[in-house]
Amino acid sequence: MDFVAQGNWVGYQTVFYHEKTGAYGLDINDVIDYGNLEIDQEGLAAYLDFGYSVFGHTPVKHVKFLLPNQRLYLEDGKPVVRERADAIAAELGKETHEDDVLQLIHHRVNNWANGFSENILIPTSGGFDSRLMNVLIDDKSRIHAYTYGTSFNQGASRESVYAGLLSERLGTQWDRIPLGQFNIYMDDWYDQFGPAVAASGTYHMEFYEKIRAKENRAKLGLLSGIIGDAWAGAVKVPEITSASQYRTLGYTHGMSADSKLAMNVDYTGLAETLFDKQKEHLKSPDFRIVTAMRTKMMMLQYLIAVPSRMGFPGYSPFVEEDIALAMLNLPVERKQDRAWQRDYFRKQNLLFEEEKHKYTYQNSLNYYALLHEQLAPLDASLLRELIKPEYLDWINQRILNIGTKERVFQTLMHTPKVKGVLKLLGARNGLLAAYFAYITIKPIETLLKKRNASISPA
Repeated sequence: MDFVAQGNWVGYQTVFYHEKTGAYGLDINDVIDYGNLEIDQEGLAAYLDFGYSVFGHTPVKHVKFLLPNQRLYLEDGKPVVRERADAIAAELGKETHEDDVLQLIHHRVNNWANGFSENILIPTSGGFDSRLMNVLIDDKSRIHAYTYGTSFNQGASRESVYAGLLSERLGTQWDRIPLGQFNIYMDDWYDQFGPAVAASGTYHMEFYEKIRAKENRAKLGLLSGIIGDAWAGAVKVPEITSASQYRTLGYTHGMSADSKLAMNVDYTGLAETLFDKQKEHLKSPDFRIVTAMRTKMMMLQYLIAVPSRMGFPGYSPFVEEDIALAMLNLPVERKQDRAWQRDYFRKQNLLFEEEKHKYTYQNSLNYYALLHEQLAPLDASLLRELIKPEYLDWINQRILNIGTKERVFQTLMHTPKVKGVLKLLGARNGLLAAYFAYITIKPIETLLKKRNASISPA
């Protein structure tokens, strides 16, 4: 029996494998046998609800992926998966000190930067994670920071305002990239992620495509702050007392479809297998955070995978186990409201949150794109073998018919203070719910089209 791969501790750089053919690799498209494709009904239902593949299953029958603590072997060409004990729980609670944590991150980031001579691309939201990456790089002259805004006036977005201030005070090169036509990248998304992840990150394809043009296609090393907020104290995960609550660990923020409306298949059994192994550990708040990131990493890794494929090989210190544990093991009171990082930025004169700046919290990027792009309707005649036609019709009607009444409602829903009041009154954004369902189901439509194209005519 030959060892071929093992699951990353937090699910980063997912390894897919085919139970029958023995194919395996980081690209799910290399593993799918389109000519003999079958649908995993439970895997599909879970994918629809989470917006990405979970529990080791994908929407494709026999195509699975390694979970943390799993190892893949080949025996006579057939895959064999073995489980290892999860050692992470035993490492939680070993208290660390913030000065040591900052020094560790500083060392790791600059050790990475010293490994190549090109400039360093930092996607800079102005938030704490990307802010820390900008601060810790020793040679500021190598930094090329880029930002996109999420509001209608993208330059007035908090991300843009804070990123501009950060660049000004650090003396780094910075620019803002305007976004708004990213749904055109749906096919490119499928080429990279197949049916494993909803097309929820196409805006990053537009973002890095425009950066590549600005940089004249030069190669830059990308430094990402991916999931730093989870370890730093910004993420809280409620208690999980049953497998049916596992979706809480998906941290989906509504960016998915609704499996009950789509197909009404119960996938609780998939969650129960994991829950039974983890239920004692899940009593720990920090273990729940680790599990949430392990669950969502299937989707989150696009933040590095997309730019890496465009010529910006990426790195994040926060996907490294020792750094994540060092941050999680900081004293609880110092993680509260990220006090340890706030104090650090205050000393650096970079705690913009305590200063007065004019910006908007508005997050209207998806709606803006819907107004500026015409989406092709979901192919109901093809998808009806898997998805209820009435759900597909509802999605198509909502995204293809944005009338005056809808535009007024959306304006209100994208006005931060008004939005809060409307939500308290029970208002729900049906248009965005339909859009998130659309981008979740679209890869499944492409999957079926590729299956059909692979079947030779009789």
